[in-house]
Amino acid sequence: MDRVPVALGDRALLLPPGLQGAHEKGGGEGQIGWFRRNHLVPVPEVSSLSELNTCIEAWDVADETRRIGARPRTIGEMFALEAPLLRPLPDEPFETGRWFTPRVDRFSQISIRTNRYSVPVRLIGRRVRVLLHASELIVFDGRTEVARHERLLAKASSRLELDHYLEALVRKPSALPRATALEQARGG
Repeated sequence: MDRVPVALGDRALLLPPGLQGAHEKGGGEGQIGWFRRNHLVPVPEVSSLSELNTCIEAWDVADETRRIGARPRTIGEMFALEAPLLRPLPDEPFETGRWFTPRVDRFSQISIRTNRYSVPVRLIGRRVRVLLHASELIVFDGRTEVARHERLLAKASSRLELDHYLEALVRKPSALPRATALEQARGG
């Protein structure tokens, strides 16, 4: 059975990979729990996922100076010892998003995970491909990107881009005063 090198303080251990060595990595799992309890409970109040990611990155950097218990080295120092033992990331990118193929409704919107997002009005009635990531979604008509939205945090919300409706407003100018997209663009 192959063994994987894992740095522990100032020495490296060779641990079995996968389930055989899973019981030997509790310290790392415990520190993830510590981070969650100390930074994410209660849930931070942020206006967007990108703001939350910025906060998490700052907490992570600050954590590098923390010592676990009475250990002689900080988390950052211990990671510096372990970093050379890590394998490099693969050369080819790994897609982490999830694909959806919703139909554009008569309001020029698609529904993804209980939320609604606008797309250009020329796509009404057509199926589009949507790549949903943790913090954004990208809408494609064939291979062409037609919309990009920050992912909504609350359920049953909508994000409408006024530019997606301009083509329709040229044909129906009287619809402009009552347009939901215009209200969102104004911040109302």
